Amino acid sequence: MPVLRLLYNRELSIVRPMRKTLTATFLLLIGLALAFTLAPQSPMVGSEFFPLAKDNSWKHLVVFSGGDYIYYMTEKVIDDNMVMSDEKSYVVMEEYEPLTTTAPEAKSTVAYFRKGGFWHRYPWLDYDGTKVWDTKLGTGAEQILPSPYNGVATWKLGFNTNAWSADGNQEMNASAKASIDPEVVRVPAGIFSHCLRVETMSVNGFVDQHQRDKSYNLRHIEWYAKGVGLVLALSDEGEGTPIKSRTELVQYNVKE
Repeated sequence: MPVLRLLYNRELSIVRPMRKTLTATFLLLIGLALAFTLAPQSPMVGSEFFPLAKDNSWKHLVVFSGGDYIYYMTEKVIDDNMVMSDEKSYVVMEEYEPLTTTAPEAKSTVAYFRKGGFWHRYPWLDYDGTKVWDTKLGTGAEQILPSPYNGVATWKLGFNTNAWSADGNQEMNASAKASIDPEVVRVPAGIFSHCLRVETMSVNGFVDQHQRDKSYNLRHIEWYAKGVGLVLALSDEGEGTPIKSRTELVQYNVKE
């Protein structure tokens, strides 16, 4: 009997601490779950940062490094009935008004559509003042920002085009991250807080006129204000490199 009693006591000495450990772990998990549930969400969760509607318009001042290329870029939603990728899309006409003699005067037409919780940009359109058509100069749509914003998001993107490089082919692969910037953004159109900051780092590859493979890196950082749209954009070749271009919102007319 003494032997049996000794074994029983040993079992108790093992089981009791295990029960305490399991209880402590269970309480810790419950505490973490409650903390996560009760933690205040960002006030921007559920917000839209790119209000697209018929006749909405934005005017940006674009300055490239060196000051040789300065122009106004005016964007206006001209159509909201086009269907793209089985989704309703918004066609935006972009006009470039040169402010320097070296800056070209140009126009372009793009479409935006919402899919999978993001706005996508399809840049391969043209417009003659009465109708819009697909130029087929490239493939793929660029995923540009969350819609609506539901917290920090990261994604990858890329497309191909035969519109720019010497041999008629260029590829772009990139990764992007979107989050709320605690710093205010000051541009000619006003002062904006709690902007959505979207940083995209891309690797662009092409074949030059001598049939040699070339590539370059490009970083875009864009700030979107709730209910307004793009207010500021910067581009460079990476951390610590000179700014290549700066885009600032000058005026806007939007309805959400």
